[in-house]
Amino acid sequence: MSKDLKQDFRDINSENKGKEDSKITSFDIIMGLLIGSFFYFAYYILMKDYFKVNPFRFPYILISIYLAIATLLFPYFSKRVSLWTEGNKTIRFLSTSKIAMPFAYIFAPIIFLIDLF
Repeated sequence: MSKDLKQDFRDINSENKGKEDSKITSFDIIMGLLIGSFFYFAYYILMKDYFKVNPFRFPYILISIYLAIATLLFPYFSKRVSLWTEGNKTIRFLSTSKIAMPFAYIFAPIIFLIDLF
């Protein structure tokens, strides 16, 4: 490749790393908490109306606690997951941004544990 052609290509990985390292704003946190609360509310309605179970009784309380933690961690990891799916051509081919948000919500505690260690 010529030198001019190489300069025309963007380095998406370095751009995403720079965006990922940027600070999360209070607007991002509020929007993440609102979206996470919507997902938790949808889970609650699904459990109560469709499955006819109480999500705050023993076996289901474990899922409820996990999703409550996911709601709190969602604003911090939604940005990272969206940048990760944006930069990966295979994942972008298989999914859309609408699938990336629930994915980030469900796996936020797992991503947090991976980052912790």
